[in-house]
Amino acid sequence: MKEQTIEHFLTELSAKKSTPGAGGAAALVAALGSALGSMVGNFTIGKKKYQAVETEVEKIVDELEQIKLRLEELIQKDAEAFYPLAQAYKLPKETQSEIEYKENVIEEALVGASVVPIEIMENALRAIELLEQLSKIGNTMLIADAGTGIVFCKAALEGASLSVYINTASMKNKYKKEALNQEANQLLEKGTILATNVYQKISRSYKS
Repeated sequence: MKEQTIEHFLTELSAKKSTPGAGGAAALVAALGSALGSMVGNFTIGKKKYQAVETEVEKIVDELEQIKLRLEELIQKDAEAFYPLAQAYKLPKETQSEIEYKENVIEEALVGASVVPIEIMENALRAIELLEQLSKIGNTMLIADAGTGIVFCKAALEGASLSVYINTASMKNKYKKEALNQEANQLLEKGTILATNVYQKISRSYKS
């Protein structure tokens, strides 16, 4: 899926199809945010003015590139994770044994469909943390780009959390449900607070 053109991906996303869906879109948005961070870093590296932080910025760019590549993979993995769930709902439920089997398969598929958006959230949060660093030490001419990257990653974080919650809402295993929700809640809270604070700081600097 990551080899598709932007036009083709958007066409597929808008079609009456289950995949790609919200999770894949969230991963793409987070990848865009990460790419913006890399751009800020690359416009910082090699400039005499930022020589003192060049090594640090190089490390940040390297990590952002790894995050971007992983998020590209997660676009496809999100689609793959949904397939078993869609198939599970089609299973017959005529007899008691069929009902029990279907419930077990659905439960397992719901967990699998929750794990991918959790990983998208993890990567989006880490990208926010790295972009926050760049907003402090990166090329001052591109701080707005770092801020935009943070906004993108925050949106991805929030969007991916909904993919978690919609799956856990159908889970019967309350312990697994609570564990996944708690993990998503923690990632969402940490990332949202950090992203909001950095965005406000950047926006205020242009308004003053």
